[in-house]
Amino acid sequence: MRRPRVLIIRPAGQADILAARLENIGIEPVVVPAVAVLPPVSWDGVDEALARLGQYAWVLFTSANGVRMFFDRGRTRGGVVGPPTLRWAAIGPGTAAALEEVGIGRPWLPSRYLGESVGDELPANQGQDVLRVRGETASPVATTRLRARGVSVDEVVAYSIVEAPRGSEPLLRRAWTRGIDAIVFTSASTVRGFAHLAERAGIADDVTSVTTFAIGPVTAEAMTALGWEVHGVALQHSVDGLVSLIEERRATIAADHATS
Repeated sequence: MRRPRVLIIRPAGQADILAARLENIGIEPVVVPAVAVLPPVSWDGVDEALARLGQYAWVLFTSANGVRMFFDRGRTRGGVVGPPTLRWAAIGPGTAAALEEVGIGRPWLPSRYLGESVGDELPANQGQDVLRVRGETASPVATTRLRARGVSVDEVVAYSIVEAPRGSEPLLRRAWTRGIDAIVFTSASTVRGFAHLAERAGIADDVTSVTTFAIGPVTAEAMTALGWEVHGVALQHSVDGLVSLIEERRATIAADHATS
């Protein structure tokens, strides 16, 4: 009997950690990117922010992609250089790990890995300047809540997301033919991207036959908006939380696989 297969639809190159963790608990990971991460339409905003980094009290990243793209661009512009007083913030542990990889140790983290918590809890004072580095389609909630507290927020777009990249369509058909028992959704954009891929691949009506997991409530809301049942939401909105959830539900996934 084969192991249960779980579909991971994160962007290319960003599924390795989750895939390895699932392997360790006896799950066969299947990677099919539902979104692709690309440079922004223009680098002007990022370049201007890099040039005036010293005016900010905080730099806030709400995704690991934002960290990678911002610092990659910074390296082409002489580096990411700020004053010693500059503080760094991340929405969650994956984003914090990306910051640590580029030399930013111990960034601030909210109590819950959500935009609402970032907006309510970031220890910026009224009148201080915050730079938020985000993706093109990122939720505005963190910025909205910070501004409601009297914090000045500048936003720059460091990357764009392409949903349902064409190269993933044959990969999805092949994976579905072999059998998929559960799908892991890690952002609202992966939900939308997978929905488009499933439609093009001719499997849209079959999505309800598999177990679905969401990394957090925003992702779960995107799923329910499409009429999909959400079988589990990670309590900790991170890879660790997803692995814990899937390990907890492993017996159910295996049983559903055995009877399908």
